[in-house]
Amino acid sequence: MSPHPLNPNRTAAAKLRTRGARPVRSSAGLRAQPTVSPPMDHDGRDRILSVAIRSFSDLGYEGTTTAGIARDADVTQPLVHHHFGSKEGLWRAAMDAVFSNVGPIVTDRTDGSPRDRVLAIIERFVRFVAAHPAATRVMAREGAAPSPRLTYLVDRYLREPFQQVVGAVQEAQHAGLIATDVRSDLLLFLVLGAGSHMFDVTALAQESLGIDVNAASTQEEFLELIRALLGQGLFRETAKPRKAQEHR
Repeated sequence: MSPHPLNPNRTAAAKLRTRGARPVRSSAGLRAQPTVSPPMDHDGRDRILSVAIRSFSDLGYEGTTTAGIARDADVTQPLVHHHFGSKEGLWRAAMDAVFSNVGPIVTDRTDGSPRDRVLAIIERFVRFVAAHPAATRVMAREGAAPSPRLTYLVDRYLREPFQQVVGAVQEAQHAGLIATDVRSDLLLFLVLGAGSHMFDVTALAQESLGIDVNAASTQEEFLELIRALLGQGLFRETAKPRKAQEHR
């Protein structure tokens, strides 16, 4: 058996990686080539994705370039294309990373009464946008005009959760907990705006009124305010089933 052939064009970097590796002896007594694991590239990919999320949310799709992302991530532009194929592929990967946790906001069915379910969904939403402010900025940018990117977000991540929130509100209406003349779809967008805006303008909140939006105490007080406003203004104190109302 002949020794494993060596590539004469192997780079100097590859030689340096193998230098110092001790050859091992096979069961037949022949000297085998050392096994060298290639360097892990996950760190570069993660940096690219993190920078891309920030760029797409702050600058939008048109204002973002793969060259700029490569520069800010301290990688080469070919590495960006190696991992994600194209700018569109990078955008989709970034959106998947941002919006992949939207589903659990509405899918928990252990929230108890219709009132508790609506409040729990709103609380989970506020906590989500507090932790992922890029999601709010992306929705504001992509939601301003029809585009294939908006269709991608709606079809993949937003339509079903939106419909579930509307359904939860309607369930509370049928239970007599929310007035039937409240439009559930408009209520959804009221919550989307009111529940997320502060986390999108952290600098404004800080500079104008000294609000530290990132403080855990601020977020908890904000949630308490939402609960109080909804509890006193949206929900009725005594449930009146819809059928009983209709027979008046």
